[in-house]
This record gives sequence, C-alpha cells and structure tokens, in this order.
Amino acid sequence: MRPIAARWFGGGVGLLVGLWGATACNLITGASDLEVSDDAGEGGGSESASGSGAGETGPSGSGPSGSGPSGSGSTGSGVTCGDATCSPGEDCLTCAADCGACAATCGDATCQPDETCVSCPQDCGTCPALCGNAVCEAGEDCASCAADCGACPPTCGNTTCDAGEDCMSCPGDCGACGPSCGDGMCNGAEDCSTCASDCGACPTCGGAGDATTPLDAEEQAFLGIINTYRAQNGLGALAACTSLNRAAQGHSEDMRDNNYFSHTGLNGSTPWDRSCDACYELGCGPQTAMAENIAAGNSGAQATFDQWKNSPGHNANMLGSSFTMIGIGRATGGGQYGSYWTNVFGGATEPSCN
Repeated sequence: MRPIAARWFGGGVGLLVGLWGATACNLITGASDLEVSDDAGEGGGSESASGSGAGETGPSGSGPSGSGPSGSGSTGSGVTCGDATCSPGEDCLTCAADCGACAATCGDATCQPDETCVSCPQDCGTCPALCGNAVCEAGEDCASCAADCGACPPTCGNTTCDAGEDCMSCPGDCGACGPSCGDGMCNGAEDCSTCASDCGACPTCGGAGDATTPLDAEEQAFLGIINTYRAQNGLGALAACTSLNRAAQGHSEDMRDNNYFSHTGLNGSTPWDRSCDACYELGCGPQTAMAENIAAGNSGAQATFDQWKNSPGHNANMLGSSFTMIGIGRATGGGQYGSYWTNVFGGATEPSCN
C-alpha cells in the first residue's frame, strides 16, 4: 500500500491509504484533484455589480419670423447678391434676388415640405457651409440643401417612407441617415471588429491561441458526458463558451509546459483572473458564479470525468445549479503527468462566449 497526498483549496493536507489504481483522489496519477470554493460547499463564488446613468436634455425654443429684403450687393467673400445664382451663404433672407422670396409659410417654426434652408432658414435652419457645391454630402439632405440633394419628393412629409424616398431624400419620413465607418464616432452596430477607425482596435485576449481554443474531439466528448450527467440530475445543459475555453485551455497548456499542477498560475493568477484576461468580462471580480476543476494523468474524456465524479468537491462543481457556461481545455504531450485538463464554469453568457 502507498500513501497518497490529497490537497484541497482552503483545507489542510491529509493522507489517504489505498491500493494504487483505486478511484479516490486521482489515484490513477498520484496527483491531487483540487477545487476552488468561496463557501466550501458549492465550489463557486459570485459577486455582482450594476449601475445606470442618464444624460440630460437641453432646452428648446424658436426664433422670431420675418422676411428679408431683395436687391443686389456683396453678401460675403466671393459671393455677390444679384448674380442670378443662389450661392452658398445666400438664402431668401440675405438675397431674395438670387434665391427667391421666402416661402409663404416661413416663420411658423416648422420646416414644411416645400421649405428648405434656402427658402426658409428661419424654420429649416441655415444651410451647411458646403451647400451649393453640387455634391450631396454627409449632413445634407433634400430639406437642408435642395440645391445639392434635389427637391424632396411630393409625398415627403406624409410621415410614411414611400417608394423613392430614403434618409437622404426625405429624412422627415424615413429618419436621419445612420452613422458610417470613418465619421469618428463609434455608433450603432459598429465595434472594434467592423470599424476600428472609429471604435479602436480590439483588445488582445489572453489564454490559449486560436489554434487550440476550439474544442477537440475529446473535449467535445466531455461536453456531451457532463451534460448527460446533469440531465440525469435534473439540471440544464452547459454551453461551451469561447472565452472560457480560451482560459481553460491556456491553463492546461501552462501546467503542461511548466510542469506544475495548481489552481494558482505561476504568475499568481486565480481562475477568475485568467477568465477575465481571456476576455470573459463577467470573470473580472468575478461578477457571476464561477468555479474551476483541474485533473491530470488521463487523456480521455470519460476517464477524466470519472476522476471528477468520484471527488465530492469536483462533482459538486459539475452539478452546480448556478452554472450555465463551461470552458474545457486539454493539453497533452508533456509535463510529469502527460495530460492536463481544466474546466472553468461560469454563471452567465456574454458576447465573448460566441
């Protein structure tokens, strides 16, 4: 008979005496199975944090109405009122001779379908500085610059975006045009992967690389085994989470490559630190229920599952009702035990899991 050491997170060191090859305490490898637990009962810990904030809306108002004089004269640098051309910087108020008289409804504080920044700047606002250059540019539309974008369709203003109308030709009915990549603002459906120029480069995630993060055949088999086991115990299935896979695989590879066996990384990292570093943001804290199982010595899924099932602490993690996500990592071909497994359990999904 040979004494086997068993180590437990948060507990002492004890000795078990049994025949080599027995099913307790990872006797197949002589290594110790460990589990991390904040409450010594369920093998998981959780923290939560939430917050909200709201902005403020500024005041609104309208200016007085009126109509401007007609005639000729200089209205600005390079612009001459009376040259029969409604140039940028001219409108019905500043040069009716070139731009025409202001619309009859001008001054009712509403930009009517037949009004524009040229025919009624009081209601529709001053034309953009570039209005009149024959190019319908960002920020211009039929209402703000008909000279460049064309007149609004006859149906514009009926609150329905009809055929032939769009955000450029009738923003009142169809809504303002959405943001575009390169406008300097990270808006809407843009993110670091679709528009780095506006949103910045995507952060680099720690853990395993792209080549070994996806589940291999044995890891996929383990996912099926553990979910069958949970179903037999009335629990929901766990979904594989990419960021947790990255954390689990990275820790298994680190234990293999540096020949150690511990929940604490050689850099002092905890399971939650590694999950956070692998871009599972709920692991930063952590902000959800989490747990980790590690094992060594068996390359196959079934044998590793049996190791954990026969260890109360690890079994409790596999049957944790607070967990919905799992990361699975297996590294073989090195270290004292040849094969290293890590499971990381998470309490909620997030975008990094996809």
